[in-house]
Amino acid sequence: MSEVQSKYFCTNDHVKLHYLQAGSGPVLILLPGGGFSAEVFRKQIEVLSQHFTVISLDKRGHGLSEKVEYGYRVSRFAKDLDDLLNHLQVETAHFIAHSLGAAMIYNYVDLFGTERINKLIVIDEPPVLLVNPDWSENEKTQLGAIYEANGLHQLTNQFLTANPTEIASNIVEAMTTKYATSEQKQFLIKCMDIPGFAASRLYLNNICQDFRDVIGKLKLETLFITGRASLHPWQSHEWMKEKVPGSQLVVFEEQEGGNHFMFVEQPDAFNTLVLSYLLDG
Repeated sequence: MSEVQSKYFCTNDHVKLHYLQAGSGPVLILLPGGGFSAEVFRKQIEVLSQHFTVISLDKRGHGLSEKVEYGYRVSRFAKDLDDLLNHLQVETAHFIAHSLGAAMIYNYVDLFGTERINKLIVIDEPPVLLVNPDWSENEKTQLGAIYEANGLHQLTNQFLTANPTEIASNIVEAMTTKYATSEQKQFLIKCMDIPGFAASRLYLNNICQDFRDVIGKLKLETLFITGRASLHPWQSHEWMKEKVPGSQLVVFEEQEGGNHFMFVEQPDAFNTLVLSYLLDG
């Protein structure tokens, strides 16, 4: 395994962000989901850094990045990603983006295009999260919408009042399969590292996004990965695959760790899959 280094850069709005770096070769950027630190990809960094220069980002307010009072919206996170690419001085990079990390990519493409993205791997992030009351059950499933507007603030306000460990435990329990080990769950709980106020603002903003029009702009090599037992209907990734010509879809079954964190529950299978995809061609 390559040595993992902690490094920092500054965004254009003067926020100090942290990232992990290991390996050499083509640049591969890992974008964790909302609330989770760069450490959540530890098993991926170990393997993928044998082939790539791997960068795992602590988004603003996460992990060892500066916990400022501002900027907790997906569009600002997309600009933070642009600042990271400029800091690294790379023309193109591969991306593995999980959950809200994929929303960052969708927003990045909307703002900056796809020129700097080589291959993209999206893990379990539908184009829409908020339910339109006029939609049929089939439309909700196809788009991945699972949150109702009338309970949205109540949901995100929990980050302001509830015990952080309890919230992390509840999230991890809901987003892992019955096959996840206690060790894996404790690892995920430890990786959830964000102040409550930041999580409340960020989750609210992300749930309100609608990236249906952006998915069709992903005119690049794309692999969608989801889980059969995920809270996000797996059919939403099938919908996205149909919108992105030449893209691929892999669905992890429940017994394969197929919920939101299959890369933690089944790291060997996940790493083999993504390494084969990234090295192909």
